[in-house]
Amino acid sequence: MIYRFKNLFIFIVIIFISGCSIYSFKGSLPANVDTIYISPIINSTSEYMLSNMLNEKINEQLIRKNILKVTEFYSSDSKLDVAIKLVEDVPSSYLSNINSYEVIKQWKLNVRINIIWLNNYGNDIIIDKDFTEWAMYDNSGLDIGSDGIDNDADGLVDAEDSDEYGSSREAALRIVANSITNRIIEELISNW
Repeated sequence: MIYRFKNLFIFIVIIFISGCSIYSFKGSLPANVDTIYISPIINSTSEYMLSNMLNEKINEQLIRKNILKVTEFYSSDSKLDVAIKLVEDVPSSYLSNINSYEVIKQWKLNVRINIIWLNNYGNDIIIDKDFTEWAMYDNSGLDIGSDGIDNDADGLVDAEDSDEYGSSREAALRIVANSITNRIIEELISNW
């Protein structure tokens, strides 16, 4: 009787181990895709600093997370095109001053981008997606680390949040660049 349970236990363990061994962190990439070339970011706005931030952060994350090997165009299996379509500052909250004029207290920085991930073998489009990311910033010109706003809706304010530092609008750009980079990485991984 004990012999049967021992054999059954060994059988279940073997099935469990062999079943789990076919999964990996990377998942399964589209056929023939192991490397990626990141095209220069196309920016149709006047916010040129954002292009540099995104280029640096996307390359850094792809290399650090070892998702795909970043290579030159001629030796790549795929290509990622990123286009910044819109950068806009939208008033978010107002405050009445002494003269009964409304003054903008907070701004919402919206950035809309388009990503296209192309398989270089056959020119198949793997992803073609638009999305918008945002960050809040104060109109006072204070350091974003002391403005009392949860600038990226992560539940952390000022000193609690490691990415809230620097001048208001530049910090909002940095926060949006981080959000866009994370979203691009999620899109690449979720497509596997």
